Amino acid sequence: MKRNTFVRALMGAATFLAIPFDGVANNLFKTREKKGFKTDAGADRAQNPMHLFDGDTFYTKVSTRDTDGDMYVYESTRVKKGGPNLHVHYEQDEMVVYFRR
Repeated sequence: MKRNTFVRALMGAATFLAIPFDGVANNLFKTREKKGFKTDAGADRAQNPMHLFDGDTFYTKVSTRDTDGDMYVYESTRVKKGGPNLHVHYEQDEMVVYFRR
């Protein structure tokens, strides 16, 4: 058997044998919240709001730790009019909702 063929066969077998372990590992370390929780308006889930930029405050409602990195929800208050600068997220989706008071 040629060396390249042997290495490819060995790598293919190793990948095939590792598939069940990958599935177990992904499910073993899930840290999602098991119960619901409530975070009031103007309050932060961890009582640690982020103060950024020109007086903007971000209150975490649902943390990425609550959802295994699948989602992050926050409430933002702004001192100035307008929203965030035009920007792009290559790895995430983003939705911004504005409410009038």
